[in-house]
Amino acid sequence: MQKNLSENPVGPGKAVKYALLAFVAVSIAAAAYKIGGPHWAENKTPGPAALTAVPQPAPVKPAAQPEVKTAAASAKSRIAAKTAIVYYFYTNTRCSSCKTIEAYTREAVEKSFTSDYKGWQVIFKGINVEEEPDKHFVQDYWLNSKSVVVQKFSGDKPLKYTKLEKVWQLLGDKAAFVDYITAETHKLLDEK
Repeated sequence: MQKNLSENPVGPGKAVKYALLAFVAVSIAAAAYKIGGPHWAENKTPGPAALTAVPQPAPVKPAAQPEVKTAAASAKSRIAAKTAIVYYFYTNTRCSSCKTIEAYTREAVEKSFTSDYKGWQVIFKGINVEEEPDKHFVQDYWLNSKSVVVQKFSGDKPLKYTKLEKVWQLLGDKAAFVDYITAETHKLLDEK
């Protein structure tokens, strides 16, 4: 008489099933620990402070030295306080069009803004939004693809920004692309 394998209480199929279930349980526990942090392991409930930010130690300040300010140094600090950043946001996957957008944007900034524009220092910055410290930009600027965004700052305080939507349309015309980046940057910086 032949034995039915499904009646066998512990067969190779059941062993694989239990191994997979154990793997899934361990994976879920590891993910929960990673998301929740070590306070879950200690059986504590996080308070509001634990959910918002981790306290950072105060930076060590060098010994104070007398500061000599000149009119030139004061003017330079005012200029540095007015900054515009032309961001190119990209991901790990980069096609030739993406690299061209970055190159044209960098060229537009480097050629059109060699000196300050009406007191604004304009700089180019390429950012990979898939890297951990920069993922927030996707929500900050409502990014849905590789994008160019111009943001102006007063010191560290962010001011107005504009997302340059036509970069993909102008990709085939380098001169029009560079003119677009320059004109939109001028337009944002001219706004009050």
